Amino acid sequence: MAYTKIHKMGEYAVCSHDTTDNLYVYTYDKEQQKSFYRTLGTTDLEGAIAAVRSLVERGITGDPKDALVQRPLRTVTEVLEFNRPKAEAQASAEFNGIAIERMKRLMGGSMLQHMVPSTFESFRDAAMAEGIVLSTVDRTLTVFRKACAVAVGERRLPRHHVPEVPYFCTKNDLRAARPKGRVMEIEEIAAVIDEAQFIHFLICLVWLANLGCRIGALLDAIAAQIDYRRGLVDLNPASRVQTSKWRPTLAIPETLAPWTVGLLPGHLVQWRGQPVGEIDTAFEAACRRAKLAPGGNTYSIRHALGRYMRSKAVEDEQIALWLGHIQPPQSNETTLIYSPFSPLYLREAKLTAESFVREIARHCRRHDPLQPPWMKA
Repeated sequence: MAYTKIHKMGEYAVCSHDTTDNLYVYTYDKEQQKSFYRTLGTTDLEGAIAAVRSLVERGITGDPKDALVQRPLRTVTEVLEFNRPKAEAQASAEFNGIAIERMKRLMGGSMLQHMVPSTFESFRDAAMAEGIVLSTVDRTLTVFRKACAVAVGERRLPRHHVPEVPYFCTKNDLRAARPKGRVMEIEEIAAVIDEAQFIHFLICLVWLANLGCRIGALLDAIAAQIDYRRGLVDLNPASRVQTSKWRPTLAIPETLAPWTVGLLPGHLVQWRGQPVGEIDTAFEAACRRAKLAPGGNTYSIRHALGRYMRSKAVEDEQIALWLGHIQPPQSNETTLIYSPFSPLYLREAKLTAESFVREIARHCRRHDPLQPPWMKA
């Protein structure tokens, strides 16, 4: 019984065998001083050569047994699904999951090594036609870039098969971008609060008005993140790694304090004992019932509070810290860990947030943002 070399590539060779039609890959391991012959599971020479070429392109060395079992990734969908477990274990898991599904739907069948700039331009145009803004398109493609990098590192994708992914959103685009939700007037926010039909939605609106936090941070938050002794709320769960979208620790405004009493264990915003996944549908419905102009969403409250703070001459740094645009400063006097425990930390921002909520309350007719209904009862 003898093997015959047919085609050599790098340290590997495609071989035939005199007792079977199957083709094999051969290599010699100098360290082990041992020859390896592994079946390629095919009698097609072209397919066998392609399989061995994949080993070389992926940087596989030595015994190719395990690498032959791992099929190389060829399409957008394959590389995204390969990296999905890691993407959904990150702090931005929710966005990553949405981004993966969007890319699979709009360009999932594209062969990686055949992708050209126009492929991504078509994806951009299709995503924006669905209402996705340019900055979100770029962020979505970043999920794809990371997936490709992981696949290369795991030797499931040849480096030269990774397409060059363009950046569409320039700094000028970011500066010119409109807020994610239009800035609502205080009277409009009061109208939305009055149209709240469920207690979990009312709780959500009051917390947003006081803290101006991102909706994701609020929906993730649980009662255990409230430090009642020190009057603080940490918007970043203990198990979550901070990202560029900083989730700060804030002093609880006096206008929010009553809403931290008598909470159910678990998530701050919950429905029938379960966490709430999104609040946009309820917000849009409340806006319609209040006959408000379109374009309002949960970000509108965040923008309104930021604008209100600016109108009251709160320092830019305090606004940025309160809204989580930047992290607390680190210095010998004020450190990242201890700064929220200072009685003067973001004092002007806190007082202004309280004033903001009191002004909203003056325009409410049905619900009182200063007193939760369970305390009235």
